[in-house]
Amino acid sequence: MKTAPKKRSNAPKSLGEYELLDSGNFQKLEQVGPYKVIRSSPVSAWPPTNPSLWKNANGEYFRNEKGGGNWKWKDKPEEEFLISVLDFTIKIKFTPFGHLGYFPEQLKNWERIQKLSSQLAGKGEALNLFAYSGLSTLAVLAGGMDACHLDASKGMVEWARENAELSDLSDRKVRWIVEDVLKFLKREIRRGKKYSGFILDPPTFGRGASGEVFKIEKDLPEMMDLLMQLCGNKPDYVFLTCHSTGFSPLALRRILEGNIRKEGTYITEELSIPESTGRSYPAGSNCIFYSKGLSL
Repeated sequence: MKTAPKKRSNAPKSLGEYELLDSGNFQKLEQVGPYKVIRSSPVSAWPPTNPSLWKNANGEYFRNEKGGGNWKWKDKPEEEFLISVLDFTIKIKFTPFGHLGYFPEQLKNWERIQKLSSQLAGKGEALNLFAYSGLSTLAVLAGGMDACHLDASKGMVEWARENAELSDLSDRKVRWIVEDVLKFLKREIRRGKKYSGFILDPPTFGRGASGEVFKIEKDLPEMMDLLMQLCGNKPDYVFLTCHSTGFSPLALRRILEGNIRKEGTYITEELSIPESTGRSYPAGSNCIFYSKGLSL
């Protein structure tokens, strides 16, 4: 039975859920808690399935030519509110960049991470890179593994810490790190640190905590080599997802197969989000490895 997480007395009070209602004309229509919103969607090169659903949206995000954008609202929304995701409670904000703090295409992966982590409880630590608002970290902690949560943004790490507190997981063993990914991995290798699991969704382009530049086509091979040094090329699990053009599910599998020296199972698939229309929305590439003796 699902048990409601404890809530902090000063937490935002609203509680709802997320649903992708429809997509098309390079946009997507989403129900986010109490709000129906429209955001841009570069992949939605098709007409909407149900145009009537798009009426009376509460707000819409408009991108500008400089890569930023702004929200336009019929009525001003709450600055922060909560939604339920699996057994977690997380904070949502309509950020100036158009993000929400939630990537629903990862929902199935969070369930898998929790299941694998439960089989490894007390046996190792999982490293979550580019960890954003921390849903994968919550899944690790809920499964019973220790976690290291790494993101270059101090604000996002604080957001993730808050999500852990909202989900009654703040008492679990977790390290919250604000740093550039490659710098951190090299330091962990020098320290002789070992990890059992890895979760990473590298950006096409990103900046580290001190302005370091990350470019996936240049830096992903080095990063994978560093990760393998932290497990002797024998991880218990790896979740590698990507939203960059050219990195297909098959390409991600080749990357993992070329680095892992352990028997196990590979799952190769396209990430997607179910729509209320009955269709599926494409949302990136996914490859998972889990070692022999574990099960999903």
